[in-house]
Amino acid sequence: MKQTILSLLAVLCAALSFAQTAKIQIIHNSPQPSVDVYINGDKALDNFAFRNATPYLEVPAGVELNIGVALSDSESADDALVNIPVTLMDGSTYIAVANGIVGGNPAFGLEVFDMGREVAADSENIDILFFHGAPDAPEVDITLTDGTVLFDDIAYGNFSSDYLSVPFANYDIAVTPANDNSTVVAAYAANLAFWKGNSAVVFASGFLSGNNPDFQPWVALSNGGTFPLNAIPSVDENVAKVQIIHNSPSPTVDIYANDGLLLDDFAYRTATPFVEVPAGTPITLGVALDNSTSAADAIATFEVEFEAGKRYIAVANGVVGGEPGFDIDIFDAGQERALNPGRFDLLALHGSPDAPAVDIEARGVGALVTDLAFGEFAGYLQLPLDDYTLDIKAAGTDVVAATIEADITGLAGQSGVAIASGFLANDPAFAVLLVLADGTVVELPQAAEAYLQVIHNSPTPTVDIYVNGALFLDDFVFRTATPYVGVPAGVELTVGVAPATSTSADDVIANFPVTLENGKNYVAIANGIVGGTPGFNIEISDMGREYATDPNNVDLLFFHGAPDAPEVDITLLDGTVLFDDVAFGQFSDDYLSVPFDNYDVAVTPANDNSTVVAAYQANFRFWRGQSAVIFASGFLSGDNPAFKAYVALSNGGTFPLLAAEGNMPMNVYPSVTNTQTQVEFELSETTRVEIALYDANGTAVRNISAGTLGAETHVYDLDVTGLIAGTYYVQIRAGKHLTTKQIIVSQR
Repeated sequence: MKQTILSLLAVLCAALSFAQTAKIQIIHNSPQPSVDVYINGDKALDNFAFRNATPYLEVPAGVELNIGVALSDSESADDALVNIPVTLMDGSTYIAVANGIVGGNPAFGLEVFDMGREVAADSENIDILFFHGAPDAPEVDITLTDGTVLFDDIAYGNFSSDYLSVPFANYDIAVTPANDNSTVVAAYAANLAFWKGNSAVVFASGFLSGNNPDFQPWVALSNGGTFPLNAIPSVDENVAKVQIIHNSPSPTVDIYANDGLLLDDFAYRTATPFVEVPAGTPITLGVALDNSTSAADAIATFEVEFEAGKRYIAVANGVVGGEPGFDIDIFDAGQERALNPGRFDLLALHGSPDAPAVDIEARGVGALVTDLAFGEFAGYLQLPLDDYTLDIKAAGTDVVAATIEADITGLAGQSGVAIASGFLANDPAFAVLLVLADGTVVELPQAAEAYLQVIHNSPTPTVDIYVNGALFLDDFVFRTATPYVGVPAGVELTVGVAPATSTSADDVIANFPVTLENGKNYVAIANGIVGGTPGFNIEISDMGREYATDPNNVDLLFFHGAPDAPEVDITLLDGTVLFDDVAFGQFSDDYLSVPFDNYDVAVTPANDNSTVVAAYQANFRFWRGQSAVIFASGFLSGDNPAFKAYVALSNGGTFPLLAAEGNMPMNVYPSVTNTQTQVEFELSETTRVEIALYDANGTAVRNISAGTLGAETHVYDLDVTGLIAGTYYVQIRAGKHLTTKQIIVSQR
């Protein structure tokens, strides 16, 4: 079409010196092979195909244009079969339809409408013009299927008297004789919701008698696009249609309808197309093993009754003889096609027996389905044609059970159902099936993807991060982090670091090749000094975790990123070593899983835990069930930026640990009791004091505000009556001091 338009513009170039111009759209509706169109002796349209259209084109007005039509193998205007003179008015917009039969009856002609529109009069509507171009069809009306007349008494070769302006939506329309709207010649789905604010011509085309080409309404959009309207099959009052899908992880089965064999040797993860079944009468569906000889061999039966004209999707689901039990899940609003010819309509069914309720999110789009439980359908989604990456998550969480690639770019106008199938923790393994309306079953591939958290710990200005030449992180600030994000796995990625002022990957100052393993989690830390010593690098751990292994704990990983600090240990203030012998640029050997709580930690030289370089309050009570990375940052020497311990949470949040001031003298006695214990502590300054008692799981069972106390020794009576026997922890927070002691509540 682009070449056609260029040819037309070239032919008209000389004429554009005229001040007067008009606009015209040309539609080819003469049932014959492709043609060549000449204007004033020059070829304007080459190989112009039947049922194609041009967009609106600017042409000279106020002068006679001689339009010649020749067969597509023509060599010059002398080969024209028909010549038609037209004169267009300055500033007007036209639609010209090539119609009729060259050398036949009715004769070939050019029908012209002089009130064309490029856009709708109301931007919230669609403006539709109708043209009757079916040579052997009588005068017709175009109605909605409920009988509402849209276009009245249109004879062959005529346009409707004006445009019809309707809200942007999808419509089911009928073609009827002009004075008999009860007799429907044919019904069609007019799916024009996507054309909001624009105009279109619906034109009847072909022969009603069934001659070639057959009758069909077509649409010419104002931009030159054309497509046919899909026929709505007539409804048989005695039948419905059903698609049957086998998603029960059991042997191949036979399906009986009443006493008759409906499906023989019906295999797991296969489907039928939509097939006709009796309507309005009870049907006993029987499921038998594949060696059955009659309906009497059925191992499960289901009573169903279908409504005439409706379409159903019936899915054999669950576990034969297991939990959840075998069942047939039925959806009673099935579709054999998309409502919009430019989209794909997708239904979803949760059919994985051991999977929890799920949410389904499309990367870059958002939530598609929420809280879908086993055996439930989610209604059809009208999806734009695209290649989607879908995250299937446990409902209400960020826990990704599977990431699926769904490329529907080639499924325009079709419909299907996506089914979660198989087991998360057993065989057959979990998979997502796409079942099309014609019975085709495709297992959607799981994405080759890893999850990556990136932490910026290089004491340099804000940077931009590129991956394989594309901008990945813009204006990435020192001591900030990303959440875990999906990135391609199994292929080499070139990670480039550029100044924040970069305009493209050409500005990258350092490149790092990495290849990540499918399904694994990684933590990548930008570290070192750009242009200095130790040099800039990206350190990667392949042990990343988004969540704690125990939902009552917090899982902590440590990274040493202070360029001038020696090998270190991270300890509690009582000397207990948490992370041992970690050198600059290294991660701890593994995560440390600890009860969610507040901790006082110290940084010490690797082999001298008595020398505390710095002490910090590490508050992780709020991060129960999650993970985090503690990273040493800045310069121990005091250079800018100064040394600090930072935390990167798995959701991308970062914060510095607050400096602690060492242990506060504290005693608890008796340490074993079933009624009361005394807490003795000494304050070096006046400060506010909070006392808490935690059980062994880190749950607070007592919270006491002791108020503001002076610089002296204090004794507080702590009541433990009513607590079950076990180990507990008394914790006192006084200003920057945090001290914990263990007690045991004994049995009475």
